[in-house]
This record gives sequence, C-alpha cells and structure tokens, in this order.
Amino acid sequence: MTPPLSQLDAILNILLIVTVIVLFASRLNIPYTVILIFAGLFATMYPRIPILNISPDIVISLLLPPILFEETLMLDIDGFIKDSDIILSYAVAGTLMMFVAVALFAYFILGFTFLEAFLLGVIIAPTDPVTVIATFRRLGVLKRFELIVAGESLLNDSVAIVIYSILVSAVSIGVLTPLSIFRFSFMSVAGGIFIGLVGGHIVHLIFSWTDDKFVEVLLSFIAVFGIFRTAEQLGASGVIAIVLTGLIINYRCRRYGGISEESMEMLEVLWEFIGFTASSIAFIFIGTYLDPALLMRFLFPVFLLTVFILLARYWMIDGIAEAIKFFTKKSMPDNWRMGVCWSGLRGAVSVVLVLGVSNLPLPNVEKMTALTYGVVLATNLIQGLTMSTMVRRLNLSADRAKPISP
Repeated sequence: MTPPLSQLDAILNILLIVTVIVLFASRLNIPYTVILIFAGLFATMYPRIPILNISPDIVISLLLPPILFEETLMLDIDGFIKDSDIILSYAVAGTLMMFVAVALFAYFILGFTFLEAFLLGVIIAPTDPVTVIATFRRLGVLKRFELIVAGESLLNDSVAIVIYSILVSAVSIGVLTPLSIFRFSFMSVAGGIFIGLVGGHIVHLIFSWTDDKFVEVLLSFIAVFGIFRTAEQLGASGVIAIVLTGLIINYRCRRYGGISEESMEMLEVLWEFIGFTASSIAFIFIGTYLDPALLMRFLFPVFLLTVFILLARYWMIDGIAEAIKFFTKKSMPDNWRMGVCWSGLRGAVSVVLVLGVSNLPLPNVEKMTALTYGVVLATNLIQGLTMSTMVRRLNLSADRAKPISP
C-alpha cells in the first residue's frame, strides 16, 4: 500500500504539472491538453516524478462525474432546449452510426473478430472536445455552435457507455439473449433517467430550503458522487444519472430560483475549476497509459483507422444535417458542418473504456488498445493543434459566423 505522504506527493506533482503546462501552453497559444498527454508519458519514463497509480475504474468514478456535472451546470439550458433536435440527433443517431461504421471497418479491414470489432466501435465512438471547447472560448466562437459540439459530447458518452456495458457483459458471462439485452438496456437507461430526475429535483428542493452557500456547495459534491455511485450499484447508468441531475439543477435554478445569484455564481466558478482540474488529470493519465512500443507495432492500422474516422464523421455530420433540414427545415451551413466534424476528438473516455477490456479473454486486445491510444493521440495532435486555424478559415467566430436557419 502506498504511504499517505507518497500519495500526497503524487497529487501535488500532478497539480504542479497541470499548472506549469497550462501557463506554458497559454503563452505559446497551443492546446494544453496535448502537452498534458506527453507530460503523463514523460512521467512514466522517469519514475523520480511519482504519479498516482490507480485503476481505470477509479479514474472513471472520480473524474468522469465532475466533468459531466460541470458541463451540464454551465450549459446554456435555453439554447440546449432550442437545439435539442440537432444535439440529440448527433448524440444518439450519430454515435450509433459511428459505432457501426468503425465496427465494420475493424471487422473487414483490420481483422478483428465480430465482438472485438463492435467493442472497438463503441470505444472509439464518443467524442471528447475538451481541447476544442477551450479554443472556442478563447477565439470567441459563436455560442450556438459551441453548444452543439459540447451537447453532442455530453450525451454521446451515455449512449456509448450503455452499449459498451452490454458488450462487456456478453464477453464476461457468455452470449446474451435478445431478452437479456433488452432487460439490461432498459434497466441501465430507464434506471439512470429515473435516478437523475429524482436526484436533480431533490437537490433543487434542498437548495430552496437553505440560504447557506457552503451547504449548497457541499450538497452539490454529495449529489455528484453519491448519485453516480448509487446508480452504478443499482445497475443503472451513472453517466445518464449525472447528466440528468445536472440538467435538472441547471434548469430549475434558472427558471424557478431556489438559490441566490451569489450562490449560483459560486457553484459555477467552483465546478468550472473542478471540471478543468479533472479533465487535466484525465489527460495526464492518458499519457501514463500510452505505450510507445505498442503504438509503433500497430502504426499503419492506427493511420488507416484515423483517416477512416475523419471521413466517416464527415459523412455522418453531413448526412444528419441533411436529414434535419428535410424534417425540421433547420439548415446548418457547410462551414458549421465541417467545424462540428473537425471538433470530434477522442479523449479520456475512450482510454478508460479500452482499459476496462484489457483483462478480457480477447485474441486482439493488444491491437484494440494500441488503436484506441493511437486514435486519441492522433486526433488531439491533428485536430487539436489545427483547431484555431480551422475556426478562422471557417469563419466560426461570433462576429463572422453564418448562423443556422431558421
């Protein structure tokens, strides 16, 4: 067992690394998340810089809930409702399309078994635009465009993790029947929705009973981690529960009050800081899990898959935009479509999911791990480092962007 002081040293090292890199990246005007990945890799090569060694399950339990809650709390709820058709289309239909496309590519081109291919598809499907959202805010990108990108990422995690849980169960306990798949999916989705709705309303109700801003902050902490753990222990989706809890708190506090303006500002600032810290730590852990030798062994498949994902995402974005235009008459400009496509980076969620299958009895698990690491690294390098240029060339800043019509 690691001594408490050693654990404290490791935590302080992580915070120091994040602080130095963010300051360094801001001076050079480059995405800090890319540097954090390499910092984590560097730390594993030099053991004199101790970093916490924790399992993927702990990473997702500690880091994912605050990241999701911060995104929902800071979300423009009115804009989210207004463009819910676009956001849900990309988050649900788009994620399913990418899931199937990557799975078929892995099965027919990369030589995976059927189950492995679909596991890789769902691991790669969710986007994680932490890098690009920071760039959007720095460059003053149109808020409605930023909301669509953030909303898709927020909800597609839930879709991907539910499918992922079903596939992992199929590997762990044998082939699942259609009835058991339906029962598992229903419990996961419906249970997550129910717990999230109840949790969000209860938290807002308690907010209405007190004017103590410190109690409200503590309650938000208890809600984030307590609701996630409760949902997971009951067989429901903790991700869905947290997303709905945050959305309910956001909506009810802004529409019905129950919390002072000072307390709401305090909550927003605090959770923005926590979300930033959790995201930064997650990217450091991506670096610690990277294995350069493994990546080099599968460099060509990584290249093929990265190119395919970029093409498939563009076709998915364009196809859904045309469908939305046909059914709702909302027309998304071509530069928005390209911008949403280029914003589809992969990140911490994909790494955590692939680590969750690393001990399963799969013949190509090493190849699956290498491809996931490679795609995460490639999308952060290629898209992350060029996002500022793309925003300018696509005229996506608030004073120049052509909006969705109507």
